[in-house]
Amino acid sequence: MIAPSFYPAVGGVETHVRRVSACLTEAGHQVAVLTHADLPSQERLGSLVVHRLPKTGWATAWRLARPHLGWAEVVHCHDTYSYLHFCLPSRWLPPRRPVFATFHGYESYPIPKEAIRWRQFVSRRVRDALCMGDFICKHYRIPCFAVSYGGVDPAPDPPPPPAEPSALFIGRLAEDTSIMAYLEALLRLRREHGYDLPVGIVGDGPLRPAAEKYVNANWIKATFHGVVADPIPLLAACRYAFVSGYLAIWQALSLRRQVFALYENPLKRDYLRGFPEAEKVMVIAADAGELARSLARCVAEPALSGRMVERGEALAAEHTWPRVAELYLAMYRKHMQRSARHTSGGPPLGIA
Repeated sequence: MIAPSFYPAVGGVETHVRRVSACLTEAGHQVAVLTHADLPSQERLGSLVVHRLPKTGWATAWRLARPHLGWAEVVHCHDTYSYLHFCLPSRWLPPRRPVFATFHGYESYPIPKEAIRWRQFVSRRVRDALCMGDFICKHYRIPCFAVSYGGVDPAPDPPPPPAEPSALFIGRLAEDTSIMAYLEALLRLRREHGYDLPVGIVGDGPLRPAAEKYVNANWIKATFHGVVADPIPLLAACRYAFVSGYLAIWQALSLRRQVFALYENPLKRDYLRGFPEAEKVMVIAADAGELARSLARCVAEPALSGRMVERGEALAAEHTWPRVAELYLAMYRKHMQRSARHTSGGPPLGIA
């Protein structure tokens, strides 16, 4: 598995790579992760081997990555950068290994044309790919083996929501997560509907100073927690989740928390509405006013959230990380069986 960043860094891709890799090792496969670090190192995380290479130019990165690519029977790149920075020449140099890709997220809106071209470039050069969300197929025009939305480790016994309503925002404090619109919705909730909803804010980013200034100027009850390695305890202490990333949505659904997600452009709209059973498991709002109205209804009548919470928990139980790992294996098997029919000799590709 090749990723630009990995644990202990915090992020959706980092979590995805770590959990899928762990599930593959638990299923009996040998997995190594190749990533960047300030200083080169090798370590073990349980049965997972992590190789950290120094940040260098492409030519040096290709050379340093070669021994690791040669060891593997399957190479899997997460996003465009991983393929370009570590793998590109290995397409022609022996020993040639089957290379796959997973495309996560998006760059910005509108999507830069260069970003679309590079993803399509990589898509044409790997054996096959997974897309994290069908919006990638639509907006980047990329074919793939399957669409996934990530997974979750289901909470075995979710705690009941607190008696007093409160919310937790999880995400980078940047334009693409609509942090300022969420804060505006809380202000409108108080001014137009009479509810003063406390909110915790998990994450950091370029809009943090503006968000803090807005909170202080409008007397919003907000607590900034910064980047948190494990937001689950904070999420469990709230009734509502302001989340728009797939993994954070799964976590909230698994904990039986009502999810509110806001979009401000067509790309994010497709991102959210493409989520499995989106309209049945969360409230999706187009602007701060719509979000404030939805919040007011749920605060006034908690029973309205009941059906969404019940279905959300059941859906999360169906989308576990082992299920995501099985999708990876299914893709590998398809191409390895095809290769076995057309070639003879060479090392066996050991995917059972």
